[in-house]
Amino acid sequence: MGASGAGKTTLLNVLTARNLSKLSVKGVVLLNGQAVSAGNMVSQSSYIEQHDLFHSLLTVREHLVFQSLLRMDTSFTRDQKSALVDQLLIKFNLSKCMDTQIGGDFEFKGISG
Repeated sequence: MGASGAGKTTLLNVLTARNLSKLSVKGVVLLNGQAVSAGNMVSQSSYIEQHDLFHSLLTVREHLVFQSLLRMDTSFTRDQKSALVDQLLIKFNLSKCMDTQIGGDFEFKGISG
């Protein structure tokens, strides 16, 4: 967490090897203590930008399940993906809002950014 312009998105971009064309990055990214290539990192990680495409009528949980179905490896079953989403909701203390519709600027408030 941090103020606007603090570098949160830049850090995530570096860690996930995403949108690096305008950055000069030096160093090594480790995954479980092992150096990982940009290609491996792209295949093993992702994040959803705050202003990414959200479906305002979906709940937080529904949106995360939808994203997991689109982005996670096909070796995971639908039930496994759903279980991982549930674990993330608990880990990030989002259980209270998991059944809240996302909403948006032009529909209804829903959750905040």
